[in-house]
Amino acid sequence: MTDAASAGDGRVAAASGPDSPEQEYLVPGGHGTAFVARAGQLVEIEDVAGQQVADFIAFAERNRTEWLSTTHTRSAVLRLTVQAGDRLDSNWRRPMFEILQDDVGRNDIITSMCDDRRYRLDYGVEGHRSCRTNFTEALEPWGIAEWQIPDPFNFFQNAPIHPDRTFGNEIPTGRPGDKLVLRTLMDSIVSVSACPQDLNPCNGFHPSPLRIRVLGAPADPS
Repeated sequence: MTDAASAGDGRVAAASGPDSPEQEYLVPGGHGTAFVARAGQLVEIEDVAGQQVADFIAFAERNRTEWLSTTHTRSAVLRLTVQAGDRLDSNWRRPMFEILQDDVGRNDIITSMCDDRRYRLDYGVEGHRSCRTNFTEALEPWGIAEWQIPDPFNFFQNAPIHPDRTFGNEIPTGRPGDKLVLRTLMDSIVSVSACPQDLNPCNGFHPSPLRIRVLGAPADPS
């Protein structure tokens, strides 16, 4: 890849050329990005500094009424988390992604994303950035409104499920450079938030960057 060029909004993008299918985004802690991933491409999410959650959502590019669904994925895998080898399903019960690599092995598909109401009601803080804010800003070019944003896959989030069926929220176990790699199975609009939560252990109390790479040529549609 060539040297990275500033995207003008806190992200850093790099590609081997204007027509290259490969892209790279450096997402600052507390911010988000969005991009298109084609069927056959890999989406690599790297925890740059460690202990950072990556909230992940996606929409089918050809029909925005189909989106990546935690509910339908839980029904398909019959588990309250996801791991390498799992396929992640849409609300139409079609596979959208497959997890190929998971260095951390801790992912949450139960907890809702943070939003401004969460910070106001639970912490008494106004104007705090949130994953919902990040997704809304990043997806604006595609005309996707806040109310359309589905529940996220919280990759790298340490939310252990206890014997009494409660679940926790602890400091993530991810180390610098740990990665999760997804194979894209459907042309998708993807958005990733480097969760801004700094008032509980979710991101080790200190949000940090994520590096996102979209790798490989799209699958031949023929």
